Amino acid sequence: MTDGPPFEEALARLRAALADVANGDVAAIKALYAQTGEDTSFYGWGGYEKGWEQVSRRWDWAGRQFKGGTVRHENLTTVVTSELAYTTDIETFETAMDGMDEPARWSNRVTHVFRLIDGEWRLVHRHANRLEDRYEPADRLARR
Repeated sequence: MTDGPPFEEALARLRAALADVANGDVAAIKALYAQTGEDTSFYGWGGYEKGWEQVSRRWDWAGRQFKGGTVRHENLTTVVTSELAYTTDIETFETAMDGMDEPARWSNRVTHVFRLIDGEWRLVHRHANRLEDRYEPADRLARR
């Protein structure tokens, strides 16, 4: 048991925040973060960020890409300890995107890591990348 709110509340806030992201609003997802130098992100569009300033700027950039749509989640794993929790999900967006005439649809495999900080579950890491079919590494690397 934890000394903070139930983790399910943080998970519900995360899901609602990501629904906002699909519509270009990143305020709620940014509010979930611990907002420290230890925050990290590995987004589905490459690169990585470390520290709240970089993570925050990347969310601002991401928000400008989304022009209205939906996101749904298939939870694979949720693990909660007294101070740390994580989820793994398949996350599917269907949304209008900046620079595209038709709505885009794609799925990511996603991990979110939370820490219990001052009695609140705070997001400290997001790792998302495109869900692909399995492939032979040598075949993929040889094409580069």
